[in-house]
Amino acid sequence: MRPLRDTALLALLRLRPSEWQKTLAFAALIGVTGALATIGFRGAVLLAEHLLFGRQDGLVRIAEGLAWWQRLAMPAAGGAVAGLLLMWARRLGAQKPAGDYMEAISLGSGDLPVRVSLVRALSSAATVATGGAIGREGPMVQLAALTGSLLGRWRRSPIPRRRLLVACGAAAGVATAYSAPIAGALFVAEIVLQSVAIESLGPLLVAAVMANLTQTALVGFSPAYRMPGFVLPHGTSTLLLAGLGLVAGFAAPAYLWLLDRAHGAFGRWPAALWLKLGAGGLIVGALSIAKPEVWGNGYSVVNSILQGNWPWTVLIAVLVFKLLAVAATTGSGAVGGIFTPTLFVGAVAGALFGAGVQQLWPGLLPVPASVAVGMGAFLAACTHAPLMSVLMIFEMTENYGVVVPLMLACVVGYFISRALRPESIYSAVRALLPAPSLAIAADFLRRDSATVRAGQSLRELEEVFLRYRWQHVYVLDDEGSFLGAISLYDLAPLLREGHGEAGWPAQLLRTDYPRVSSVTPSWQVLETFAAHPGERLPVLDGRGRLLGHVTKTDVVLMFRERLGN
Repeated sequence: MRPLRDTALLALLRLRPSEWQKTLAFAALIGVTGALATIGFRGAVLLAEHLLFGRQDGLVRIAEGLAWWQRLAMPAAGGAVAGLLLMWARRLGAQKPAGDYMEAISLGSGDLPVRVSLVRALSSAATVATGGAIGREGPMVQLAALTGSLLGRWRRSPIPRRRLLVACGAAAGVATAYSAPIAGALFVAEIVLQSVAIESLGPLLVAAVMANLTQTALVGFSPAYRMPGFVLPHGTSTLLLAGLGLVAGFAAPAYLWLLDRAHGAFGRWPAALWLKLGAGGLIVGALSIAKPEVWGNGYSVVNSILQGNWPWTVLIAVLVFKLLAVAATTGSGAVGGIFTPTLFVGAVAGALFGAGVQQLWPGLLPVPASVAVGMGAFLAACTHAPLMSVLMIFEMTENYGVVVPLMLACVVGYFISRALRPESIYSAVRALLPAPSLAIAADFLRRDSATVRAGQSLRELEEVFLRYRWQHVYVLDDEGSFLGAISLYDLAPLLREGHGEAGWPAQLLRTDYPRVSSVTPSWQVLETFAAHPGERLPVLDGRGRLLGHVTKTDVVLMFRERLGN
């Protein structure tokens, strides 16, 4: 047995899971739980639609089957209920109108309040189920991010690691909402973290893929948009579709300006929140009397436009009415996503562009191709995330034929829009976030350190190494003061000699083992790691007692986040 135990002990250095491997495992778990939360919210909204209207075949079709006064009243009533729920959420502690998960990922502690998140999700469900012109992806991502926050809290992870777990939940939510795992990971990386470093992108991809696998296993998989078959010749068609980048680059700032004006108008109105959301819903209801297509996030309308045969006059009317409906819903303060309505605007712009090209050069440019490229170019111009936009459209349509012109149009739209308006559609949310403060070692503290007491036997020391699988074990005196560390490499020869019951010799103790104080600034912690090959450093209080340890991965993650922001 002794040779086997010695072999197992010496193999720990190679077999023990690293912090990176543990993070990937947790990311996979969050991908599954995030997908379940997202699927649950979608099912809750469908159930609410069935209870309210007796059907769940799409909000536009529901609106078409209602009397005019019902189209007017339902969004208004839903908005009022949503406003009352938001007022309840604010009493529970949520004072920010949006961006909770973005704050938790970027600068917060990584903690999302459970009750507030659930109440906000209920508010969003009330808006969405009654025809509000807003996307349902916002609360989906929030709930998925909440699962990451809960896991980080349960594991008592340090702040940087907890933020990454919340980001993994958000990536899982986007991946499930749009059936787009790669774009889901890049959405969080490009827009929220503003970094595509492998330390963060790797876990995001794992979470998004696991979310996609969970979704496929439970509800099946299908692309978000049904693209009809077509052949897109390269060359002239690609250059023509690049013109959509020009259109998107100039149109996106105007679209964002409209949303800003709507927010400002409702913000200056000294009315209760429930009345503001009710008024926003009333505007949507009034618009839907003429154009029921303004109800909902626009999925069904975009799918219909992709099939073609929409007159340009109808497209313009739907676009104008939808813009007003989206401005009214988001401006009133409703909780939801702006991502899907943005895709809707890009799709209609692309359809109009394609119809114009067809009039000049019949048969040269398939309308579905211009619709898809229009969505991507407008999304890139609004979010300032061209790479994510290209992959998002590709995954949502599963059509590789549009990728080449899509890349060109997204880049053109991004550069023009950013030159005209440096702020993206999410800049207003990020502007609400507090400025980063200087981190100290205590912010990364992990308390489950491997320790032994002076005077314990070699056998007990061996058991600690086997249990923790660390390269070094910290040695404490009877009062918990840090004395130094013992290396597994130094211990192994003594174990082979069979002195397991004897006390470990004093020469094993490395009294010069590096350590940091709980108030050591993060940059000094990183400097200490630069001269120390290990993954962990002990953290001491002002009296020299061990508080726990910090890991190199957590510190590096924090610096990558700060540099990205």
